[in-house]
Amino acid sequence: MYNIISLMIISVIIFLVYLALQNDKYEKFIFSIIIGGALGNFYDRVIFAAVPDFIDLHYSNFHWFTFNVADIFITFGIILFILKGFFLKK
Repeated sequence: MYNIISLMIISVIIFLVYLALQNDKYEKFIFSIIIGGALGNFYDRVIFAAVPDFIDLHYSNFHWFTFNVADIFITFGIILFILKGFFLKK
């Protein structure tokens, strides 16, 4: 199962690279951010057999999600992609 999921992940990354090559400069940048985060998580998955989460935020009784830098890049890229859809229409 682990190998099947890993193959699916690398397939999605390859598809994202294809999409990046087919789009304009803004989307190339956005897809590059997402691909960079995905490659970071994939590297951790292959080398460490897990994706370690290392930023853990607490405030009083509130516990925020645990995430890593690669997740930040993926999230930021998706937010930019959504904003581009709202504000930069063709």
